[in-house]
Amino acid sequence: MADCAATVRYVAARVAALPPASGPLVLLGHSMGGKIATLLASGAVVPAPDGLAGVVLVAASPVVPEPMAEARREQMLGWARRGPLDRAAAEEFVAMNTHEPLPAPLHDAAVADLCRTDPLAWQRWLRAGSREDWSARVPRLEVPALVVSGAHDGDLGTDAQRDLNGGVAHDTELVEVDGAAHLVPLERPAALAAAVSGLVARLA
Repeated sequence: MADCAATVRYVAARVAALPPASGPLVLLGHSMGGKIATLLASGAVVPAPDGLAGVVLVAASPVVPEPMAEARREQMLGWARRGPLDRAAAEEFVAMNTHEPLPAPLHDAAVADLCRTDPLAWQRWLRAGSREDWSARVPRLEVPALVVSGAHDGDLGTDAQRDLNGGVAHDTELVEVDGAAHLVPLERPAALAAAVSGLVARLA
């Protein structure tokens, strides 16, 4: 990523290029993607997408600086100082962010995704994007928000989501997913899909 504003503009252009939605248009962002989804929905960088009906924030980074132990930040920065993450670093990241081991195909896919991450983007996430504070420029969202947390997440678990994202919209629902840490979409996809379906049904 360049910075949050540039990433929001990129996502906005991708959303604008999509075919018209057959149902409610809902933005879903996981982790740092949650911060980007919030910024896009707020109109703080560019106008919110036409027809936006709701936002789903999954283990989401807030619009304030993301809580993260500096020792862990430095550890993760070290993984990308000489290039992309190697398999050992990627596997350690997955282990740090899951409650139970993933099934082998999901584990291998997650590791492969991490190994092909641009090291510059990785470092900018840790050094800059996660530290950006947009709280003075982002009002409460006018569209409903579903905030999903992993029951066993560390820095961005249920308590943090309640404190940091619980007031992100005038209409905010908080759902905790048991058996998951930070990688909720991989750990408990059915539970996440059910929560999202509930929001979409309510919006429809």
